[in-house]
Amino acid sequence: MIDRTKVWSGTLNDVALEGRVKRSAGFYDTTLRDGEQAVGAAFDPEQKLEIARMVDGLGVGRIEAGFPRVSDEDKEAIRAISQAGLKAEVWGFSRALVDDVAAVIELGLKHCVIEAPISDPKLAALEVTREKVLDRIKKAVSFATENGINVCFFGVDSTRADLGFFEHVYKTALDVGAKEIAVVDTLGIATPEAVSFLIGKARGWVGAGVPIHYHGHNDFGLATASAVAAIDAGASWIHGTVDGIGERGGNANIPEIALALELLYGIDTGIKLDRVRKASERLRQIARYGLEPWKPVVGENLFVRETGAVAAQFHLPHAIEPYAASLLDTPRGIVLGKKSGAASITLKCEELGLKAGDNAVPLLLAEVKKLALQKRGLVTDAEFVELVKRLG
Repeated sequence: MIDRTKVWSGTLNDVALEGRVKRSAGFYDTTLRDGEQAVGAAFDPEQKLEIARMVDGLGVGRIEAGFPRVSDEDKEAIRAISQAGLKAEVWGFSRALVDDVAAVIELGLKHCVIEAPISDPKLAALEVTREKVLDRIKKAVSFATENGINVCFFGVDSTRADLGFFEHVYKTALDVGAKEIAVVDTLGIATPEAVSFLIGKARGWVGAGVPIHYHGHNDFGLATASAVAAIDAGASWIHGTVDGIGERGGNANIPEIALALELLYGIDTGIKLDRVRKASERLRQIARYGLEPWKPVVGENLFVRETGAVAAQFHLPHAIEPYAASLLDTPRGIVLGKKSGAASITLKCEELGLKAGDNAVPLLLAEVKKLALQKRGLVTDAEFVELVKRLG
């Protein structure tokens, strides 16, 4: 559980949420399939197993090991992951095709997401009629459940589907054996309000006992807000990836959503927040992508301060930060640059064990600003040490 004394969000959220039902939230990680759809990402079986173990260590409830029809390497990875003794449930992924489902069964998996397009734009693009896709869903889901597979039906492009057809498709999937359903914002076009509306509609259609998943994308920067809205509306499982890795604008970002739910909504997600930064770093090494330093949860500069006015309050973290850096197991720090102030100089001297007289601080500050402007960047610790030797 989160130490609430390390969360400095004030009381406004509590007042606004007073009387609301506190929901539970589980995470379904799809880094190994949907995350790998990011341009240039290509994981080998050993890397997939490493990622699965890493994600399992974060505390997610379910891990999507992959789509076996993609390649023999994917089959190898899925088999290894399913036999790795992970705490999380291991799920497979399949299109609504009997041959796809057979590949999942062959690997010995017990859980599978079965997808089919349900929006008219998607059906038209694939040249499939509503009647044909319904027939495929019936055959694939029936075949899976007859072979002991727990099925979650996943309607691709749910948020652009005709509501009447949406209802009919999901009820059909449940009638032939699916036990869970996923509402899917394939293109990330739904507002949080629309997601809440659609989850509510789906809940009314399928009843209280059917778990609802929400699968969102971040094309408009709304994936975290929409995931929170989905939980508030009654969804049980949120699909996402580490760092939000995925195609286009990325997937919903599990660490960001978990941080918001835990710290702002008081919802226990089971995610070990103190491990997410290391997981992010390792995934970046494997997938070979960069990261903006201000990115929530994992950005390298979240707890680093340059501005002098803020540095002056560095000893009062609750005044300049929304939560304690220790919740993410990361250090705080001061850097020197164009925007530094006298407090920055003093703090950096303390950090490096340097002694500078009071009269030297203004001189050092002036030189730091001058050097930072010349470099168009930060002054390194080594450069600052030389300045202190010369001016201190």
